[in-house]
This record gives sequence, structure tokens and C-alpha cells, in this order.
Amino acid sequence: MRHPSTKLRPWLYPVLAWGWISGGLVMTGSGGPLFAQTLVDAYYGQGATSWEVWGDQRSNAISSGFANTMYEGGFVGREVFQEVLTGHPAMGGLGLSAGWHRTWSNEPFAKINAKGKREWALAGSFGSELLVSTMWRRELFDLVFLGNAGHTGRIDPLTGTGIRMGVFNRLSLGLENIETRQRIEIGVVQRIAGAEFGILNGSFWVSEAADSMSMYMQTYASTSLDQFPDSGGFQLQQALPAYGVGVSGSLPLSSDMWPLQFRVDFRDIGVFWEPAGGMLAVVDTGFSTTGLPAFGSGWAWEGLLEDGVPTSVDELVFSTDSALGRLLMLPSQISATLQWWPQPEWQFQVKLRGGSWMPEPQLTAGVGWIPSARIALGVDVRTGGWGGVRPVTWVKVRVSKKRVLGIEIEDPLGWAWGTEWAQNTYGRGVRIQLERLPGERWTRYAGFNSRDL
Repeated sequence: MRHPSTKLRPWLYPVLAWGWISGGLVMTGSGGPLFAQTLVDAYYGQGATSWEVWGDQRSNAISSGFANTMYEGGFVGREVFQEVLTGHPAMGGLGLSAGWHRTWSNEPFAKINAKGKREWALAGSFGSELLVSTMWRRELFDLVFLGNAGHTGRIDPLTGTGIRMGVFNRLSLGLENIETRQRIEIGVVQRIAGAEFGILNGSFWVSEAADSMSMYMQTYASTSLDQFPDSGGFQLQQALPAYGVGVSGSLPLSSDMWPLQFRVDFRDIGVFWEPAGGMLAVVDTGFSTTGLPAFGSGWAWEGLLEDGVPTSVDELVFSTDSALGRLLMLPSQISATLQWWPQPEWQFQVKLRGGSWMPEPQLTAGVGWIPSARIALGVDVRTGGWGGVRPVTWVKVRVSKKRVLGIEIEDPLGWAWGTEWAQNTYGRGVRIQLERLPGERWTRYAGFNSRDL
């Protein structure tokens, strides 16, 4: 007897996710508020704590359809790559970010204001993050997948191609104003591991008659390991962690006359020291030839086809060594957000974010609807960062008097991996927040009209 398969289709994941969110809205609108509030307050008590978890992948050149075709394998026709090149920018890129972050503050302890309340409290934050940044020239993509048939008579630059990745931990302490939520922190950032590869200078040229060729390449590669893993696999003691100091904080500003709020957030503004001892490899080589004969050994078409390129590794300028220590910038992040409420139930928002190894700033703008004191939802348009224009949907639910649960989904159709819906998407992302409401001086509370329910 055959049993029905329990394997979920890829397109069901966003449906189930939205069903879970919708179920939460239904619960919030009926008898669920008491249950949700009891659950959250039982865990957090009266403390001031916010959680954030996120993950996103984005490219400005590689669509989900092309990535899925390459993943499935098999015969890939030339037209598939030509379609990618049609919309490929001069510099292609792909970025990946995933992590979690927690902020907290204790009971206020200093500076009593006119109302007799203490304004400042000890605050801090900690979290982890994985960052991957990849860049490549359009010419290199064409050469690798389609060959140099369409490149004769021109010089193809390869400079700027590279990849870097790192895993970071952070721990910081500071002060926070409990009413305005303005905070400043200074902390220690640890890079657990990192690797980097890049083409500092490179070019490729073939004459129109295909009888002359020239190539030059200056590349480097480094990793925070003192030696490559052997047959026994990776060992923790092989990694060389790096440490640095960064400043983080938040500067929210609210108007008493206008329904406006402006907020600046920054994280890990600083530097870190990469210790000596990591592995480093450098290649600096090039060759050129003119008038290749058809027959003969060595640099002739016959010899190249039969014996390959007559160049050994010893003839290249290739060196490996232990890297020297160096001072590097932290993957800092800064964002500025402006919110406007023309009516109590409507919200307009503009947000500009930069850093985190993104090749260009990320701009987000959209509108939100606040139908009740517990629910807010909206749609945004986002561009920049690692990709072009894409939609963003979000929902916020007040699960208690002081806490708001927010879920943001970037490019929702991108989550339908392997289906026609996702063919023309260029990534996907999700961000889940459990944030505390701002202080009493704010005229709006995370988008809601009042702190009271």
C-alpha cells in the first residue's frame, strides 16, 4: 500500500510561513492577546530586551532561475548563459548575511530628571554574524562560460574580481536613556575566521585574427589559518581569531509638533587587528605571444593542443608565506530612518542603510497600514545593496504592552525556490524582531499610537 509523500514542495514554504503569520494575527485579534502577553512577559519579566534574527542572500546578476538550473546540473545550453549576460551589469556581485543580535538594559541608576525619575541605565548588546561578499567582472563571466570567441580585438579587464568572508562575534556595554532610547556602546568584536581572494590587477587580450594573445594576472589569497586542514579535518586550534574595538548605538529623534520620527542606528564603527601567522599566497604572472604557427612544438597550435601550455609553476612568480599582522576596518553598518504618519492609521517610511560589505547603499521606501492598536502591516520597495529593485512585506504584532513582534520578508517570491514564480527573482531574505516599545517621550511607539492596549 502506497502512502502519500510527506515531503513538502518548495512553493509551500512561503505559504506555510504566511499561514503561520496569519494565524498569529487571528490569535492576536481574538482571545490570543492574553496568552501571548503572559508568555512573553513570563520570559522577559520587566526587563528591557530586544532580539533580532536575520538571513538574506542577494545578487545583481545571478537569478534564482539560473542558480536552480546550475544546481540541477545536466546539459546547459549556450542560450542560458547568454540570457544571464543580457542583464549582467559591468560588475556582478553576490552577498550573503546571516546572524542574530540582542540588546538589553538594566534598571536606571543615574541622573534624576525633573519628574524625579532616573534617566540613564546600563545597556549592552551581543550577537554573531556571517558575511560573504563576492564580486566579478562581466568579461570574466563571459570568458568562463562562453569562451573568448566574442572577445577578439579588445582588452578584457579582470581587476576587482574577488571574494571575502568572515564570521564575527560582538559584545558591547554602554548607557541608554530609558525615555528617549538614545544609547551609546563600546565593545569588543571577534572575527572567528576569515578568508579572502582577489585580483589586484589583471587583463586578457586576443587579436581579431586570433593569432596573438596577451594575459596578465596579479592575485592574492589569504586565510586566518596557520595551516591547511589535513586528512583529520579542521581543528579549532588552526584558526587565528582577530580582535577589534567598535562603537555602536542609536540616536532616535521625535517631534512634539509633527507626526515625524527620525532614527540613526550604527554598529561596529571601528577597526580590528589581524594577527600575524595566517596563510598568504601571491601570484604575479603574465605572458604574451604573436603569430602562433599552426604546426610545431611549444608555442604552436599543434603543440598547445597536444602538450598543453609549456609553462610550469616554477616559471610563475608564485609565493606563499605567513602573513604579517595588519589593521583592518570592521564590517560597520549605519542606517537612517525617517517615518511620517499623515493619519493615525497610515505610515510612510524611508530608510537608507550602508556598510556590511555591501557594494552600494541600500534604499527602502514604503507605506504601512495600522488598522488597530495591535496590528501593523505594510509593503516596501527596496533597491541597492547587493541587487536591484525588489518588494518587501512586513507585519508587526503587539504581543504585550511593551513588546512588538515584527516579521519582514524580502522578495517573497524568491522563497518559492525551484518554481516558475522564483525564476526572475535575485534573492530572498527574512528578518524577525522582538523589540521593546520606546520611551514615554516618543509620540509614536514602534508605529502604534499609544503604549496602552
